[in-house]
Parts: sequence; C-alpha cells; structure tokens
Amino acid sequence: MIWWPSEVPTIQHGQFTLRPLSEADIDAIYQSCQDPLIPRFTTVPSPYSIELAQSFVRTRAPQLFEERKAIQWILTVAKEVSQDAIKVDGETFIGPFSIHAVEENNHIGEIGYWLNKDVRGHGYGSIGSKMVTNYAFQTLGLRRLAGIVDNDNEASKKVLLGAGYAHEGLMKSRVTRADGNQIDMDLFAATSDSWITI
Repeated sequence: MIWWPSEVPTIQHGQFTLRPLSEADIDAIYQSCQDPLIPRFTTVPSPYSIELAQSFVRTRAPQLFEERKAIQWILTVAKEVSQDAIKVDGETFIGPFSIHAVEENNHIGEIGYWLNKDVRGHGYGSIGSKMVTNYAFQTLGLRRLAGIVDNDNEASKKVLLGAGYAHEGLMKSRVTRADGNQIDMDLFAATSDSWITI
C-alpha cells in the first residue's frame, strides 16, 4: 500500500511551486482552456466554460483526492515569463499537474498536465513533471508513473523525455476523442528503481 497525505501538499523547487488548487485559479484555468490545443490533446471539454473551471476546483479535484484517486496541483513560477502570461497571486501560472489513475495495490499511477500557451517552450513542463514524479516515488511510495500522450503531440513527448521518462511503445487505437476519432497513444513511464532525484 502507498502513503496518502491528509491534504494536498505544497512542493517547492527553486522558483517553482506545485500547490493545491484555489479559488484564485478558477479564472486562470478558464482563460487557459480557451486555447484549442488543450482540449485537442486532453480530456478537457470544448467549449470550456467558467462553470466547468469552478466545478474542477471546488468539486472534482477535492472529490478525487478524498477518494484517493488523484492529487491535483497548480504549477507556478516566481518570475515574469511573458507579458501575456496569466498571473495568480503575483506568480506566473504554468498549468495544472496531477497524479491520477492511482492503483494502490500495484503502486502505480499516471502523470497528467497541460501548460498555458504563453509559457510553453521554456522547459517548465519537464520541471513540473520531475517535481510530481519525485513526490510520487519519494513520498507516496509509488513504483511506476506512466505518461500517456497523443501520438501526434510532439511537445508533450518532449516534456516527458526531458523529465527522464522512457518511451515504452505505441498503443494503437487507445483513445476515442470527443469527435469520435480513435487515436493512437504513446506510452512513457518512469520507475522508482531507476529514477534520478532532482
């Protein structure tokens, strides 16, 4: 069995902070999810309403945490990235990160994330992924964390490879998207026995 925290922790690494979701994030999540790439490559619905952002922060994320199925964070950085970047409480909003699909008996889970369009291309996704993976292995006691990425999402593949994940293969016809298309997904994974701590 794994260890599960009583509340979502805050994790620091240099200027980066993984912290619990808050009311202040609702508008940032809503704004960020207007980018068509996010629903294209994730399970985020489109169109994305402010009510969906409210439900995610106030209901869905807390419920999944209480059920020991997922831990959701927001990644921020304490510096100016671009003039158009979203700010929350004085820090630059990068995006949500999660450990989800947790199977306690098997000591496994999946990593999830998306990045606001104005902060992409700076390596922040890999930093956030390393922070999440460190926590999964060192604190929760997971032994494997998988990352499942659309086959044509080259940017997300770079995030996981940059974080130290290994590409394990192609999963043919793995996911049905909202438009009915059946798509291939790439499987990446990190394991606790070969993970290099940041």
